[in-house]
Amino acid sequence: MYPLHSHSALLLLACAIAVAASTRTVFTPHTSSLDTVRPVVFYHGMGDSAHSKGMEELFDSLRAFAPEIFIHSVSLAESEAEDQRAGFFGNVNHQIETVCEQLKGIPELSKGFNAVGFSQGGQFLRAYIQRCNDPPVHNLVTVGSQHGGVSDIPGCVQADASCRLMRTIARSGVYSGYVRDHIVQAQYYKDPKNLATYLSRNIFLPDINNELALKNTTYVRHLTSINKLAMFMFMEDITVKPKETAWFGFQDENGDIIELEEQDQYKENWLGLKTMDRAGKLSFELFQGEHMRFSVDEFIDNIAIPYIFELETVEEGKKRKQKNMERYRQIQKEQQQRQQSGMNDQTNILNRFNDLDQTLQTTLG
Repeated sequence: MYPLHSHSALLLLACAIAVAASTRTVFTPHTSSLDTVRPVVFYHGMGDSAHSKGMEELFDSLRAFAPEIFIHSVSLAESEAEDQRAGFFGNVNHQIETVCEQLKGIPELSKGFNAVGFSQGGQFLRAYIQRCNDPPVHNLVTVGSQHGGVSDIPGCVQADASCRLMRTIARSGVYSGYVRDHIVQAQYYKDPKNLATYLSRNIFLPDINNELALKNTTYVRHLTSINKLAMFMFMEDITVKPKETAWFGFQDENGDIIELEEQDQYKENWLGLKTMDRAGKLSFELFQGEHMRFSVDEFIDNIAIPYIFELETVEEGKKRKQKNMERYRQIQKEQQQRQQSGMNDQTNILNRFNDLDQTLQTTLG
C-alpha cells in the first residue's frame, strides 16, 4: 500500500534517522524497514553521472531506512565518463526518448515510481512525464532545476574540460544550428531580450513549457496526473541565472524576475500548473546554500521523508509551502534593502564628489 502512515513506520523512521545522524555519511542497514516503499528514479545534473560517489551516498542513505527500496539512476551511456559528457553534449529530445525506453523496460517500475531530478535532470524528468509517463510518476522532486529557462549559460561548478568546452561553444551562438542541436544547456536557454528567436529556434524548452501557439493537451493531462511537483530553489545560487527558474520564474529584458503566478504560463494554465497549485500539488521548497549544496541530512529531512517515503500529511504540506513562501519573501525583502542601501551609498558618494567639484570650481574661479 502507498503511502505508509502508520505509527510503527513513523517510529521506525525516527530510529533510522537517529542512527543515520550519528553515523553522518556512513549508513548502517537495519533489520526492519519501511514496508512497500514506492520505487524511486534519480536523474543526475550537469557535470555529474548516474553512479558518482555523491549519488551513491544518497542511495545508501535511503537504503539505511528502507533496505528493500528499488532505486534506478538514469544513465545515458555505459561508462561514467560518457554519461557525464552526455550532460553537456547531445540532443535533449533524443535523450528523453532514450529515458522513456529505459524506464519502460524496467519491470520494478511498472506500477509507478517517485522521481528526483537534480539541476537539469529535473526538467528532463518533467519532460519524461509530459511526453511519456509510462510507467507513471507519482511524486516529482526537482532540485535547483531550470524550469523557466536560464538567461545565461550555467557556470561550471567543477571546472572540467567538458564544461569549459560547452560554455565556449554555446557562447558562439546559442541558437545557431549546431549549438542548439548539440549543446544541452543551449536547449533550455531563454534569451530575455530575444523571445521571438527563443520560441522559433530553441528545440526543447518552448515545447515542454507549452509556450508555442499550438498547445499540447497531452502534456497538461500527464503533468496534472501526478500527485506532487516539489520544486527546490537554492537561495544563494549563482550557478543558475536566475535562481528563481527553479520555481518557473524567469528574467525579463530589464533584469526583473517574473514569478510563476505573474506569467501567462500560470494565468492561462498552459501546463496545468494553476490547476495543480489550486489542488495543492505544487510545493515550493528552499535550500539555503549555493547550487546543489546540501547535506545528506537535509536530503533525508526535506526530500526523502515527505516525497519518497511519503510520511507527510496534506496539512503538513500546506504548512511547508506557506513557511517556505514566507521565508522567501523575507529573504527577498532583505536583499532588496541591501541593494537599495548600496544604491543610496553610491548616490551619496556621487553627491559628495559633485559638491567637492563645485567647491573646487568656485575656489579656482
